[in-house]
Amino acid sequence: LGLALVMKVTVPSMEKHKEAAVEQVTKFVEEQMMQNDEVDGYLEAYGIDKDETHRFLSENGIYKSMVTYLVENSLFLEDYFVCNVGKFQYEGEIYPLTLGLFNHVFVLTDYIDEMQEAQEKMEKLQQKLE
Repeated sequence: LGLALVMKVTVPSMEKHKEAAVEQVTKFVEEQMMQNDEVDGYLEAYGIDKDETHRFLSENGIYKSMVTYLVENSLFLEDYFVCNVGKFQYEGEIYPLTLGLFNHVFVLTDYIDEMQEAQEKMEKLQQKLE
């Protein structure tokens, strides 16, 4: 009972969830943009240098601004007494993104990767059906 009480008292706030999510998802978005062949094609078609574009977007906080807007408008918390889970809705599905426990927020990055893989599989399936 004592442990459960300590856990309840140390459940992180929504603000902590948002901060952790923004930091981790921003890193993910930056990585995905650098590895995306479709983006490479668009930039190349217009004669735009990929590295310079990435540097500009990173240094000016544009990636972070986009992610912050997304997190601010879509993250919600579910309280489980001894912990809480930050979730968001994407294309009709609800995904857990953060886990708050003992005043710390863990970002569940595996779900981010799984979402990306699922999106890629759906795109390939749509291409085959066309």
